[in-house]
Amino acid sequence: MTYLLTDLGHNISKPIIFNANSGEVAISSQANLNANTKHIEIRYQYVRVMVVQKSVEGKKVGTNEMVTDVLTKPKGIKNIQDVFRQLHFKNPGEVSRSKGDER
Repeated sequence: MTYLLTDLGHNISKPIIFNANSGEVAISSQANLNANTKHIEIRYQYVRVMVVQKSVEGKKVGTNEMVTDVLTKPKGIKNIQDVFRQLHFKNPGEVSRSKGDER
């Protein structure tokens, strides 16, 4: 799909995988396996292969900056508003209903 969109003239940027664990970021950027990483299951090696092929990019972020934490951990309203902003969502109070969406 990426090749098709590129051929059609669309500028496609690499997806970025954000991770708070610096060890995982380091492992994903290594081209070769070593004795310390042989035990990691094959399905987890997929991300490493994609990073090495430069199909995706891995970046370390701080624990407080993990946007997806709002889906798995209790967060206050301030954190939820920050997540909405980071994901480019509109504030639920600002969303206007379309015509015919009367309830």
